[in-house]
Amino acid sequence: MTSPSAPSEGTRLAAPRAVHRAGESALLAEYPDTASVLAAAAAVQALDPPHLVDLVPAETTLLLSGTAARDLDSLRALLDHLPAPGEEQSAGTERSIGVVYDGEDLTEVAELLGLSPDALIAAHTGATWTAAFGGFAPGFAYLVPGDVPDASDVVSAQTDGSGSPGPPWDVPRRAEPRTAVPAGAVGLAARYCGIYPRSSPGGWQLIGRTEAELFDTARTPPALLTPGTRVRFTAQRAVSRLSATTSALARARSEAAAVPSRLTRRRGARTVPLEEARPALEVLAPGQLLLLQDGGRAGQGAIGVSASGAFDRGALVRADVAVGNSPRAAVLESLWGPVRLRALVPTVVAVSGAPGTLTVHRTDPEVGELELEPAEAQDHAIALDPQDVLVIGPPTEGLRRLLAIRGGVRGVRRTTADPGPGASAGASPGASTESGAVLGSLSRDTLSGLGPAPLEAGDVLLIGPVHGLDAVPDRAPGPTGAERESEQEHASGADERSPSAAASSLRIRVHAGPRDELLGSEALDALTSTQWTVRGDSDRIGVRLDGPALPVPEGAGSLPSEATVPGAIQVPPSGLPVVFGPDHPSTGGYPVLAVVTRAGLDLLAQAAPGSTVRFVPAD
Repeated sequence: MTSPSAPSEGTRLAAPRAVHRAGESALLAEYPDTASVLAAAAAVQALDPPHLVDLVPAETTLLLSGTAARDLDSLRALLDHLPAPGEEQSAGTERSIGVVYDGEDLTEVAELLGLSPDALIAAHTGATWTAAFGGFAPGFAYLVPGDVPDASDVVSAQTDGSGSPGPPWDVPRRAEPRTAVPAGAVGLAARYCGIYPRSSPGGWQLIGRTEAELFDTARTPPALLTPGTRVRFTAQRAVSRLSATTSALARARSEAAAVPSRLTRRRGARTVPLEEARPALEVLAPGQLLLLQDGGRAGQGAIGVSASGAFDRGALVRADVAVGNSPRAAVLESLWGPVRLRALVPTVVAVSGAPGTLTVHRTDPEVGELELEPAEAQDHAIALDPQDVLVIGPPTEGLRRLLAIRGGVRGVRRTTADPGPGASAGASPGASTESGAVLGSLSRDTLSGLGPAPLEAGDVLLIGPVHGLDAVPDRAPGPTGAERESEQEHASGADERSPSAAASSLRIRVHAGPRDELLGSEALDALTSTQWTVRGDSDRIGVRLDGPALPVPEGAGSLPSEATVPGAIQVPPSGLPVVFGPDHPSTGGYPVLAVVTRAGLDLLAQAAPGSTVRFVPAD
């Protein structure tokens, strides 16, 4: 296939105002406005560079994530020479969404904007809104206003006689966020409009509700409102909203399925039919938290879906390789433990991640028990016979242990013991349900709730066929050079008399940026010169740190929401940094001072509460 000829200067988009490094393999480009961001995003998608993993527009920035650090130069050059998208690329889809304007905050918001409720409704339905970016939750789109109705149209709808022209759409968030906002609620905050795709806490001012289905994993793409989509709201009566939206939803699903996102189509992992899977292990005791995790669902940050996946990626690879799987196959990720599993068929397993004991209670009394100390249990293939019971002990240091099963986990079967009051219609005791991949991944995203639920006693793990897999090695490969270097660094200052000393004092490499210039050199120096302590409320969403607050210059504590990456060190107004984990929100409004390396993030995955962390420059 021949390459297209280079466009002339007149058909190129303006280069970004600035480009910042965002970790090992991502760039954050700044543009003057949302329209410029969306034009650049459309141009990049049209070029479809093979080394692009994710493309996430925001209000005034565009994040490009590559496969490795070597991609940064080509991505930067790409941004400087983007051809202007054609009309078919720049003309986004238009949606009409019916709204019942009976929100709890409608009257108060109207007063804040100097309008009557009727005038606010007229202005809201008269404007054309554009989905600028996603975030907060899968399917949640930040809508920015475009054209506003003529002032005379708004004035004629007003009852307060102020004669004010169209509203500025600058609405503060509620002083006290609601603990639960219902799905479909339409709200305003700052100058955005948004629709809650699912019930969740929130501080937006609610003006109405809609029956539109914002996010459906069976749809392609799953989000109804993708970046660039234009939205017109129509007022509906409460009695007619169900019948009025049914046909519109059917049309939207049909249209969305016909034009899938190029990025999602190419990079989404293949969903394997559960019919091919077979039962392998039964969960007897899940420990504190037992999740299914794999390589994640990259490439969908633009619709508010983070990659998720195993927190300790190095351990994922080592465990999978030890049993002959591909290095991104789904595994079990346990927090603390102990975990007890019963084999249902002959199989092979391996454990990686945090060290700990491993015990196999054999069914055959002549064979006896297999008891492995932490050093022997790591990354070593172990054969199980039917009815053998595997006990994964709690870590002797660190937090998370990963279990790979030969053939790879394809799903989980759950038998309902008691449907309970919240169960779906028709559920009955003894009924079983099977959960498989969601958007191409089995990973459980603890923030959004995507993926199979945390495992419970009685759940049965379903695995894929074992034929065609690699031979099982005696030992899985050791850490990569970068991982080994980081491990040696953080262990070098440890007290060798303590078995957990290596995990309690970590040295983590970071790349400065993308907002180090905004926060200043004093903040960056303080970050790298402080010994931080891991807090007890850390999780897969973020590792929260205690220590002296970083200096935050006035006005630098918040900025327009922009995309984030795993390992981003976000600095809220408190000055206490948070390191984003795999389940982080896809966008955020606090500045990111630096980004942890991938090897460093693996180490943080094993940082127990009370561990100390020092950040060191990666270059």
